Amino acid sequence: MRNSNVVLNSFNRQHGFTAAGIIFALVVATFVVKVAYAVAPAYYDNYLVRNALKDLAERHPNDLKEVRKETVMSDLSKFYTLNGVRNQVILSSLEVDRMKERTLIRVDYEVRTPFMGNADIVLVFKNHLDSSKPDECCNPSENK
Repeated sequence: MRNSNVVLNSFNRQHGFTAAGIIFALVVATFVVKVAYAVAPAYYDNYLVRNALKDLAERHPNDLKEVRKETVMSDLSKFYTLNGVRNQVILSSLEVDRMKERTLIRVDYEVRTPFMGNADIVLVFKNHLDSSKPDECCNPSENK
């Protein structure tokens, strides 16, 4: 008789989420979706910036070291317009540094996205195209 009581007691216990557990899971899921919704456009824009720099390297395979800033700006502007890059700060953050043996094209910028109330999310992006290593586009170089 005892064994049957043990078996019955194990069937009578309920397993699963409590109401508080379900509410907590919903709050966490909502927070994750809110963060993703806030930062996804900025990461997509940065993906396009990286593609624009790669496209620039492909368009100027032999003269990337000598390319003028105006040409870089024009090419990137066309790419951004065609692909719908939303953030206008990106184009104004373009820097072209000429060195003896290479040219470094930098698009370093930050995006401030409203999150909740007074809280903003600040995202920092660093994209570098080195003329001496165009196939390693768009990671920041160690020595500037």
